[in-house]
Amino acid sequence: MIVSNLAQAFGTLAETVELWLAIIMMIGGIVLTHLIQKWADTTSAEHPPAANVGFGGREQYEDNTMRD
Repeated sequence: MIVSNLAQAFGTLAETVELWLAIIMMIGGIVLTHLIQKWADTTSAEHPPAANVGFGGREQYEDNTMRD
């Protein structure tokens, strides 16, 4: 390791640098995840799922009770 203790070498500047690096890495991770998800959505071969209601008709509502 080049510097054993950044706080001794640079004082409070080290904490500021660490904070900014952490913030930049968090934002970079969010942007990278967004770009990968966007790429995955465009290259997907699957079609969006259709509604499960039959052939164009509206699904009939059934009461889910034991009483008739």
